[in-house]
Amino acid sequence: MLTLYYVSATVLQSWRIQKACSKIAEHLAQPSSIAFYALQAGSDDGFDPALASSELCGNRNAAKVTDILWLHANQRGCCLRPLQTLHITPWISFPPAPSLLPFSYAADTLTPVTSPTEADPPPRQRVSLSAQGEQQMQLLLEAHVEPLQRPSSQDTTAVRLEDYGKLIAWKIDSHLAVLIETDVEHFTQLLITTFLRNNLCINDQLPLLRIESVQREGDPQPFELLANHLKRQSRSTVGLDRDGWKKHLEDLRAVGVLAHQATEFEQQRNRSEGRTKPDLIAHEHRQTPEPVAKAVAVVEPTNKASLSPARIPESSQKAEVKGTPAKLSPAKSEVKSTPVRSEAKSTPAKNESKPLLTKEDSKSTPTKGECKPSELEKLAAAQASQMQKMERVEVSPIKAAPSTKPSTLGNVNESSKASDKPTKPSKSFEVVKPLNSPLPSNIAPSRPVLQRNKNSLQESKPLNVLVYSDSASARESTLATLQQLLERNVYTIYPLMPQQAALKYWTEQTALLVVCGSVAPGIGQILVDYFLQGGRVLSLCSDILHFILPNYRTAEVREHELVQFSYDKWQRVKMMHHIFCYQPSPVKKHFSTDSEESTKSHSRKPSMELKDLAGHSHNLDVQVLGTEETWNTPSLMLAKSLQSGGRAVFSQVHLEMNPTEFESDEIKYSILKQNERTRLEIFADLLGKYLDVQVQGGVGVDQSPLGVVYQHAYFLGRHETKFELLEKLRLRCSGSDNVIATPKLTIKFCGKDDKPPVANNNVLPILIHSCPDDFSTVEYFDHLKTEHIGRLVIYAPVVSSSMHVINNLELINGLAVLPVQQTSGVGRSNNQWLSPQGCAMFSLQLHLAMDSALGSRLPLLQHLVGAAIVNSLRGHEQYGVLDVSIKWPNDIYANGNQKIGGLVVNTTLQGSQAIVNIGSGINLNNSKPTVCINDLIREHNIRVPNSKLPILKYELFIATIFNEIERLLGEVQNGDFDSFYALYYSLWLHSGHTVKICLQNKQEREAEIVGIDDFGFLKVKLPNGAVETVQPDGNSFDMLKGLIVPKFQ
Repeated sequence: MLTLYYVSATVLQSWRIQKACSKIAEHLAQPSSIAFYALQAGSDDGFDPALASSELCGNRNAAKVTDILWLHANQRGCCLRPLQTLHITPWISFPPAPSLLPFSYAADTLTPVTSPTEADPPPRQRVSLSAQGEQQMQLLLEAHVEPLQRPSSQDTTAVRLEDYGKLIAWKIDSHLAVLIETDVEHFTQLLITTFLRNNLCINDQLPLLRIESVQREGDPQPFELLANHLKRQSRSTVGLDRDGWKKHLEDLRAVGVLAHQATEFEQQRNRSEGRTKPDLIAHEHRQTPEPVAKAVAVVEPTNKASLSPARIPESSQKAEVKGTPAKLSPAKSEVKSTPVRSEAKSTPAKNESKPLLTKEDSKSTPTKGECKPSELEKLAAAQASQMQKMERVEVSPIKAAPSTKPSTLGNVNESSKASDKPTKPSKSFEVVKPLNSPLPSNIAPSRPVLQRNKNSLQESKPLNVLVYSDSASARESTLATLQQLLERNVYTIYPLMPQQAALKYWTEQTALLVVCGSVAPGIGQILVDYFLQGGRVLSLCSDILHFILPNYRTAEVREHELVQFSYDKWQRVKMMHHIFCYQPSPVKKHFSTDSEESTKSHSRKPSMELKDLAGHSHNLDVQVLGTEETWNTPSLMLAKSLQSGGRAVFSQVHLEMNPTEFESDEIKYSILKQNERTRLEIFADLLGKYLDVQVQGGVGVDQSPLGVVYQHAYFLGRHETKFELLEKLRLRCSGSDNVIATPKLTIKFCGKDDKPPVANNNVLPILIHSCPDDFSTVEYFDHLKTEHIGRLVIYAPVVSSSMHVINNLELINGLAVLPVQQTSGVGRSNNQWLSPQGCAMFSLQLHLAMDSALGSRLPLLQHLVGAAIVNSLRGHEQYGVLDVSIKWPNDIYANGNQKIGGLVVNTTLQGSQAIVNIGSGINLNNSKPTVCINDLIREHNIRVPNSKLPILKYELFIATIFNEIERLLGEVQNGDFDSFYALYYSLWLHSGHTVKICLQNKQEREAEIVGIDDFGFLKVKLPNGAVETVQPDGNSFDMLKGLIVPKFQ
């Protein structure tokens, strides 16, 4: 029997491998990426494109999963579109083989074994790749930096990457990334050897995390030239002990730092007409392509008419016919501007994409009191010339199948004949006509006009603090420091990706932009323009300084230098200096110091002039805030636009760096640790004094980053129902202690005789037989009229996220988690979810049969829940006078322009049912960050003193919401969608409004909102009368501004 079982398993596995290889070959013939990756044990991403593609890919956020190729334990394989791009300019080339950097790899040639009598044949190549261009490809591989066991020369199980392609470049950060050049045959062999046979181990016993086919951009930094600036490498043999491997990693990171510095130095050289020092690495200039937003708002024609392909300027490419129901692949629009010949006598620019000066703007070295044209002025001049020649670009929208499963993409031809014989995608289903239309405008209640201005931004929704960085480690350090310093529950803090920055739609909702490291020229102009339009910018060791202050030039290069500087009351502070040192040129100082301001502020004059992208001049007032004492160079500076009020603070010391980043250097670590409190105090002072950002009081290193005390939770409901769930969960428990471990949270149900563990961010003890003091179970259950929803409750005073309690668990239909405060709330598309005290929050788990009315239209569920939340107020006999509405797709707004709530829905398919986890939060008693429901009640009571409303209690509000969710759910499950649509349109904000849909390459299309379809996707009508739909996933919505744009992370 065992032999038979083994044979059957072998045959089945062989069949799976053959099927996967066949699919891979099929997809590689298309402009797609194949990605195989391993998740953490016990986690499930549901083939999320954000995890399927590497974070190193420039267009990762445009990725869509179009086919599933492999699923085994925690390993995934899928097809992604569009083809993922990888920018490798900051990477390092491989040394000549054989070598030990970054791992041990053998020579490129093999010496054949011969007998003593045979002549020695010439060595043959280790890998012979196909010469056919369509067969060649590049692969990105990622691996952990800690080996499974100590590397040795006897390693036989590890897969040797040099056996499957040519090693091109590598990069090390939190993990090791490698780029190899190969062909389809060797790629397939590599997948079979690794993922398909569960052997995730490569050179030096490094655990393999990912293999992804990519398209490379740029060239790596030559290792030979970098090596000239490095100390002798510590690794000399294959075999290494633990300490030896640690030193080896330090060497690799030193090379990586130098590669980044070389890339940044190259960009500095290209922007500066004069140099005060020779190049760090003298090699020919390479063009650095600017990030291009390749994601596009996903739209779908509902009239099934074929769409015209995108017209690409200066291109004669035509779209292939793939059938109407197939998706339209994004077309790349390339706009080439003709450079204007410059008569400047400085070094000519080698980068063809860099805007050149016109004859009028081109000058020689500035004379005394004169500023050389900035990069912003150059771009403005080039754009003005380009706009006169540019033709209008029309981009056809992408069709998105409204299925929860991925589907294949294709191109659509404009010929109407192609739609006569549609080819149905393998994993999609048809969108049928909605059962009803929106209510006439005369029935819907009048709403305020959907618009806002800058003065209303703070009241509309929480402002963002954005961090732009070319380094993942610098970005994480900066985000962590900001989380520690900024006032809680006031700002949402996000990284700003190059694709997002290029779209420019982030500017109006941003309170502060933090820039770290080098910035590509095109992105730099946008960031500077944000400052000139009144924005606040904090530059942390970034070359954005040179964009705003072109008189500042690189005076010297400093590698990991510890300097001493003074600022305000903080004197002789020691911190790490930037690799570059910017000083004003000419030598004569044009800028005042902070001390001069106190005596001469009444007669201050602008220090320099700068132009924005529209060509408007701005006078900048620049002052030095802090000075480095060794070379007397400015460490901290402030620039103010006298026209717009924009402010920028520049730091040439690493205020964002935590001392722990230098633990390998005992001397530096000790000094930085002593100055840690001062670092945070200076950082906070700059934010509050000069950049108008709210910071916490009493900043210090001993302060808890969240300032919360975790507590145990309470299990509420009928005794029988509680133990029914506990019995169901017994199989998930570890041992006999009722402990359930999930990827984000460990839960322990505690009986009367159990000692609860200490609660923290990762541990939640739940008391089975106790009730909380701050929640009235009597009032809650008296008002609850449901059969399932909310009948079983986990009440948590403090928890990381209520969604962590129900995710990855099959609980019971209708179970609710009620948190009072969350420390790590997450909204749609992993957006931050501010969770201040006073916010009414809940998470629900619903079990829906897939063959039910709603089971076949699951995306509609989030709109049902949103309608239930709003109607619990608007349909109430007393609180119906409050102005609360739905903003599509998942927000709750007050007064038409103030966000007071939202929701997120995650769905997992399990057999014949869907496990739906719903999270929501509505401002009930918290006036910050916008406004709350009880504020609306108080305002109403002032306006209408004769009809005062009682303050809404938390228990009543939650119970009323659950009642309405179950009521609407029952109607829809019984097939009454008409009543739901009628209610939804009476509660939403958008009937008859116009939006702009941002397509690829920043193109926009205006459309009129007409409603939602059967799956909750937004239906819009284009000027030509065609009706299309826009899906929420992958897009960001600023409906108050009338924008739908691609979303990046």
